[in-house]
Amino acid sequence: MKRFIGAIAAASLVLFVAACSDDKKETVKPADKPLVQAAWLQASLPDSTVAYTRVPTAWFLFTGQDNGFKLAQNNQAHNQQVQAIQTALNQNILSHLEAPVDAVAKLFVEHMTSPLEVAFIQESAGKPMPIMVYATRFNFADNKAFNDTLVALTADLKSQGIQHTANDDGTGSFSMPGAMARYQYDANTQQFVMATGFATSFTVLSNVMESLKDNPKHAMQDIQNRIDSSGKGLFGWVNTKQVMPMLTMSLPPQQLAELKEYGLDQMNAIGFGYGVSNGKTRLTMLVDMPKVGIRDFIPAVNNDFDIKTVGTPRTMAMLSIPTYEEQVRLFDSINKAQGGNEDSLEELNQLVMENLGFSVEQLASVFGPELVYFRDDVGGFTATKVNDPELMQQIIDSLVKNAQGNYQVIKHQGKEIHSLEFKTITNDEFADLSNATPLSFEKTLTKINSRLYWTIENGYLIYSSVPQPLMERAKRKPNVSLAEWVKDTQGQDVSHSLFSATTSVRDLSRNSYHYYLEALLMVADLTEAEIDIMALPTADQMDFAEYGAVGFKLDSSDKYLGVEFTFEQSASDILFAGGGMQTVAVTGVLAAVAIPAYQDYTKRAKLAQATVTANSLKSQVAHAQAMGEAFEELDLGKHGIGADLSSAEAVEYVDVADGVVTIYLNPMTFGNGYSDVYAKFEPIVEKDIIVGWNCDSNVDFKLRARICGL
Repeated sequence: MKRFIGAIAAASLVLFVAACSDDKKETVKPADKPLVQAAWLQASLPDSTVAYTRVPTAWFLFTGQDNGFKLAQNNQAHNQQVQAIQTALNQNILSHLEAPVDAVAKLFVEHMTSPLEVAFIQESAGKPMPIMVYATRFNFADNKAFNDTLVALTADLKSQGIQHTANDDGTGSFSMPGAMARYQYDANTQQFVMATGFATSFTVLSNVMESLKDNPKHAMQDIQNRIDSSGKGLFGWVNTKQVMPMLTMSLPPQQLAELKEYGLDQMNAIGFGYGVSNGKTRLTMLVDMPKVGIRDFIPAVNNDFDIKTVGTPRTMAMLSIPTYEEQVRLFDSINKAQGGNEDSLEELNQLVMENLGFSVEQLASVFGPELVYFRDDVGGFTATKVNDPELMQQIIDSLVKNAQGNYQVIKHQGKEIHSLEFKTITNDEFADLSNATPLSFEKTLTKINSRLYWTIENGYLIYSSVPQPLMERAKRKPNVSLAEWVKDTQGQDVSHSLFSATTSVRDLSRNSYHYYLEALLMVADLTEAEIDIMALPTADQMDFAEYGAVGFKLDSSDKYLGVEFTFEQSASDILFAGGGMQTVAVTGVLAAVAIPAYQDYTKRAKLAQATVTANSLKSQVAHAQAMGEAFEELDLGKHGIGADLSSAEAVEYVDVADGVVTIYLNPMTFGNGYSDVYAKFEPIVEKDIIVGWNCDSNVDFKLRARICGL
């Protein structure tokens, strides 16, 4: 008996382990090689570079990067499907283009594996025309394959006065009147570089190409790393400090004066792009500019807040309130720009003092500079730092006195909850209410009170419109740093943000992945590619984050002025963050099913008319043959063949020759890619008698049985 029980226990254990093994989530391994490689020229720019731009490859949106889709777009199954689309694109579309467009398109779509980079490099200081350097990567197996492709591509250039010299080592040159180019391809690194210039020499071009060496301290790198550190996205940069002297020489005096008035002549650089940095996709524009001109109107910001939330926050919005000193500078800048005719801040101070009993400087010094709204597991709150608690209390006392207010502090769960109630509109604001009825508009307004509820935590005022969220907050003990969540989870550095907003959306990566697969199928349809959608992993195998980030910020530091949009995967996150796309998707599915079904129904109905016409002609042919007419005589219009035929919308025209009946159908309805759509009926003869008909047709296969009578 003991042995029997032991055997049962052992078997149960085996089954349990097996079940656990079945439930274990399958993992997806990254592909050995990404579809797109990073740009290489950007890391080798000399200090004399005045501008740089990077254009992504055609497959940029399908390649894995360091964002929410890192694994989704960089696993072996995914890359195989995209490669199938690449092959179909080359075979079904690019091969039909006219020469030489087809060869150029294939070079960039089939062989280019990294972004196209263009750098403008000054040969020497003061030279107005920079040397243009083009760079990318091509996947040719050796230098000969590259040379053969390039020679074939440029075969017609000679007739246009352009000389091309190609060498076995992957080097070569182009020359034409007034301009020349020198290039080099290395099959080992797959790197291609070409320097071109006007009124220059091959020696100068060679010197520029030799100056392309690793330069991690280049002035562009800081801006690039903030916008697109992946080296795969769209990016542009202009060294305005070097460009501006050349630009000012060509500007009319009036435009030059406006340029200097706005301080634009002192800009150091501009950068813009769409790429991946710090684990998020970003659409960014940055201006490197000192605080002159237009920047006098925009204060430099240094935020530093220490606010805790209950559980993981879901939304944060922050506004940096200018300090009193920044307000003074802003007023002075406005007065200067408008000729000094505006009221000064001191006059505004006096006006505020007369009405509130406090100056603008005092009011500005009490709170801030950050005004923060956040939403966590409890609810939504507004928070700001209290810089002067004593002055804050004086302002509260003034409101109690002058606005018929009521202030009290209530203890709850060991926390003090402050409550301030005061009249929104006092009786003094109306001339005479003695004759007003109880339900009059004026008396109704005076009954409405404003209410504020807050707690003080770690020097911050945490405000709510009703006390219940504060009561729950006191009970649940806030323990998550809002600043760390914004930086680490949402991927936003808001230390210099004038305004910022970020939110986390549940299942954003999962939903975006499903929409991405739909887009992949659509691209496959357009290129006529055969892909195996079932081979692609499911969302749970990707280990997607439960929440995805979407955000925006406007930055102003001592060095940069910038604007940035942040996404978990791509800019399409904005569309998928809400539920609106679900309605579109459901409508699309219904349309995908209902519209084709209705079209098939109408085609079948019209095909019935063609079948009647075909049967009538076949009967007339069979009757004439039975009456002794030779097959050579069985043509349309002879021996009653084709007589009394009724017109049919589905039939374009008919033909009968030697007893063979052909029905030509309306190509607008039954085209299916053919200009002539037909159903041909050839008689089957046994012992000189028609005993049946063979049918041949190019009608859509699912309709063929109906027209052929199978």
